[in-house]
Amino acid sequence: MPPNPFLQENADVFRDEPKPSSSSSLQKRATLTQQCASAVAKGDHHGGGRVKQGSDSPSSSSSSSQTESNDVAPDEGNGKATRVFVEGDDAPLLDFRNASEWISFVCGAITLVVVGPPIGLVVFTSMIWEAIDRGFDGGFVDSGKELTGFIFTKFIPWLEAKTHTFNAKFVKRREDAYMMNCIVGYGVIIPAMFFACAYHAYRNGLSLPLAFVYHLIRIGPFFMNFAYVYTLAHKEGHSFNGLFAKPYNDYFVLRNVFNWWIGMFYGVLPAVFAYGHSINHHRYSNGPYDVVTNSDKPRDNFFNWVAYIPRFLLYNVNISTTIQFANEKRWATVGKVIYGSVYFFVWVAIWAWAVGPAFALTYLAFPFFEAALLLAGVNWSWHAFFDPDEPDNEFIQSITILDGTINVLNEDSHVVHHQYPGAHWTEHPKHLNKFWEQYMDRCGSVFQKTHTFEIFGMSVIRDYDGLAKKFVVAPNKNMTHEEKVVLMKKRLRGCWWGPRAQNKAAAMQFTGEATQKKTE
Repeated sequence: MPPNPFLQENADVFRDEPKPSSSSSLQKRATLTQQCASAVAKGDHHGGGRVKQGSDSPSSSSSSSQTESNDVAPDEGNGKATRVFVEGDDAPLLDFRNASEWISFVCGAITLVVVGPPIGLVVFTSMIWEAIDRGFDGGFVDSGKELTGFIFTKFIPWLEAKTHTFNAKFVKRREDAYMMNCIVGYGVIIPAMFFACAYHAYRNGLSLPLAFVYHLIRIGPFFMNFAYVYTLAHKEGHSFNGLFAKPYNDYFVLRNVFNWWIGMFYGVLPAVFAYGHSINHHRYSNGPYDVVTNSDKPRDNFFNWVAYIPRFLLYNVNISTTIQFANEKRWATVGKVIYGSVYFFVWVAIWAWAVGPAFALTYLAFPFFEAALLLAGVNWSWHAFFDPDEPDNEFIQSITILDGTINVLNEDSHVVHHQYPGAHWTEHPKHLNKFWEQYMDRCGSVFQKTHTFEIFGMSVIRDYDGLAKKFVVAPNKNMTHEEKVVLMKKRLRGCWWGPRAQNKAAAMQFTGEATQKKTE
């Protein structure tokens, strides 16, 4: 199959070389080590921590109405306790600044109320399934032993070992032989179950218990089937030359199997990863022109995430992506995105006509909303931390998880993914090690022994203490636990753009750079 000319035109977002940094960014980064070390010692314009001493402090009376942080450190000078107040500690939970934010929150709340309970039931049951598989070893949640039961440590490794030699001849890299089992499972078995359910609904009417069982098996224990489908659709979307060996790589169906076939059963619109994610998100990297940006609102607030849901839904259905590409006059891309959207909705319409609207809603719309909610949480976590003084510092604004309990194809190295979008997943540890000193020198957003959804949960419920305990910092930084807590708060609350942007100059500079990109 000849190379895709559109991908050649946009090769920068499919590269396997690191993304260059601006000279201004490099100059700013020279001082980041000192900023980390002094995060608590001084207040600054982007939400600095200021120390309050005892109840007789001169500043205590003026701030008595504020909700202070519970972070307490001993004051060696006078023996009194000191309280570290970080800007935002006194902010109301419903802190929406304009009509647009309020409308987004209301729409997100309605979406969550309508589709949240059934999706939550399926996801929660999948978590129980995984816990049962490991005999509840370590407890139910926050066990640190996720995916250590029979299915993940015995059955799947056995299946991969038995099929590896045969499967390896279909893929470019032997490490990807497992994909053939995924294609059989997600592209043959799951569709067969779908068709059986469709036949049952056609003959007997819709059965909600049957639909529940289907969705539970579809997403798998701890929704790992879901995780692998979306990760492989993600990898496929970034793949410039395809993932399969000759001659199989020339077969359009196989080369696009995850986005154009398997994704139909998981709510994936074909153009989302190939264009919306790979082109838009990686070009603007969580900035104002990124259609799934979350850098305009504090990420340590569940209600802010609720208001973020409509934004992710518009991206997931290719509406905001199409508008953004149209604004950039990328008409060829607009056509491809629209084609992918029509493809999906025709698929839904066929089943609504053949079996009934209730069936299409239950079996096709449900996975779409399921994906929107879960991936909105994932993206919220991947880009939860931010330094307004260095908006393009990937070491901070993308997370890295070490020894992650749920690390699907090294997706936990999200900084590496943004530096090397086209890199093979087996190369992520090499790239991580290559820049490890910079991760530490720049106080990167590095955590250990956790997973994306746990970081999401700790962020939105404001468990700064839990985040600080899992935060990895270089020993020479000499940061206390309280200083880590303050740093977590500041980074979760930092905003790049919008009504809360702390560094207007950086936001304006980025807007100018983005405008220049639009005209290139």
